[in-house]
Amino acid sequence: MLFSFLLLGIAGFSFTEINTSYSPIFTPATDTVTVCGTSTTLTTTPVSGYANPIWNNGTTGTSLTVNSSGDYWWQVTGTNVVTNGDFTSGNTGFASSYTYMPKTGTPNALYAEGTYGVYTDPSALHNGFSSFNDHTGNSPANKRNMLIVNGSSTANTTVWTQNIAVVANTEYVFSVWVSSANSQNPAQLQFSIDGSPLGSAISPPSTTGSWQYFTTVWNSGGSSGSLPIALVNQNIVASGNDFAVDDIVFAPVYRQNVHVVLNPIPVLTLTGPHSACGSYDITKTIVGYDTNTYNYFFKDTSGNTITNPTVTLSGNYTITEQSKATGCTSLPVQTTVTIIPNPPKPGISSL
Repeated sequence: MLFSFLLLGIAGFSFTEINTSYSPIFTPATDTVTVCGTSTTLTTTPVSGYANPIWNNGTTGTSLTVNSSGDYWWQVTGTNVVTNGDFTSGNTGFASSYTYMPKTGTPNALYAEGTYGVYTDPSALHNGFSSFNDHTGNSPANKRNMLIVNGSSTANTTVWTQNIAVVANTEYVFSVWVSSANSQNPAQLQFSIDGSPLGSAISPPSTTGSWQYFTTVWNSGGSSGSLPIALVNQNIVASGNDFAVDDIVFAPVYRQNVHVVLNPIPVLTLTGPHSACGSYDITKTIVGYDTNTYNYFFKDTSGNTITNPTVTLSGNYTITEQSKATGCTSLPVQTTVTIIPNPPKPGISSL
């Protein structure tokens, strides 16, 4: 099954489980990208054992074009280490403090609170539950399993748990899809790692069959070895409190932070054309000439760099302007100068 993957509450993207190994990776310091212009394209870098890049705005792919200065990040995900997180294999690969009840000939298996089943349709396990498919929306001809629960009235009861081997100093994403099976008193689930609550309470919409994505990120810090990760029910109301769970993911993530600085490109404006007798200072063509803020570069008609802006030959001269603060350079701008020879002095003839 495709595990829908989303970070920090952004919905609508999916990834396929990757069957590769990974090494623990420390989140690096923030990269700084400084460019001249109004936009730049950021790109990810390959990370061994990790895939499915996603950006801070929820878009996927290996590149992102940004149009403003600010802080951005991209993230890739390793192998989902949850066993049977999509419940395709039935009631296996996990434990629960709830009582497992298999499907019977009539839809009454989950009449008692604190019970659960694994099946393709909630209404088949309780005639008070709505009928709907797993969160991937498979057709009736291709239904797949989900975890279906009649919530307990005892707080902090573990609905689902699995012992997971974690690596120190590694970030993990913990995510799940949840839907109400009955519109009354939606569930209030809680992520838990090694007995400690993680993230905010998970409460799906009261609309039955409407799947909601929940996720949080956990850094293992100094913790390592096999730790229990769990979903715990905090709702103690017996009436309602019925829900379905699907596609649980616990996977290492690698995030790269990027700080972007977009510096404006100077806009150079010249006046002209101009004519002068004998010579002409082409810096006079520059509107807002400011040597404290900018460096100026000059080229003659042949494209040769000239260091003396006072020219004595007619032609088209090109000027560029560079910001001393950012190093950003304007587009080259051309102006035309016509040099009129000075008339000979009276009474003097050439030999």
